Amino acid sequence: MPIDPEKYKHLTSDNKSLKADFRPLNFDRLLAAKAVRVTNQGDQSGGFSKDPTVGFSLVSGYNDAIGDGSGTAKWPDNPKFYNVVKEMMTTRPHDIGAHKYLQIVQSARDLGLKDEDIFMMNQNKVQMPIGYKAGGNVSLI
Repeated sequence: MPIDPEKYKHLTSDNKSLKADFRPLNFDRLLAAKAVRVTNQGDQSGGFSKDPTVGFSLVSGYNDAIGDGSGTAKWPDNPKFYNVVKEMMTTRPHDIGAHKYLQIVQSARDLGLKDEDIFMMNQNKVQMPIGYKAGGNVSLI
């Protein structure tokens, strides 16, 4: 499914009225589907830093789909920050910012992902060890 730019017109950092529920996101599935990328940090000129250690930018599928070919689609992936971004998406999604969070979720939906692929659905459920029988003893360390 192609990305529909009309759905994103209001999903900008200038829109201070945006609200999001900030459910934890499934980084691995979103990355694999290209609903989000972690790239070298963007700079004020609209380009990116050549030094991957400086920081990172979160680029939604929407960001990559728009532009004239000189946009974020050509920015290099920056796997040095995957663990940082994964931790942020799964435990502190509110740190992403409403416009970028909503861009990522909408990009995922435009790419055909379902909520169970986009969000961490069962994170509050304890996974019992294989072979556990009801009524048995379990030590969760």
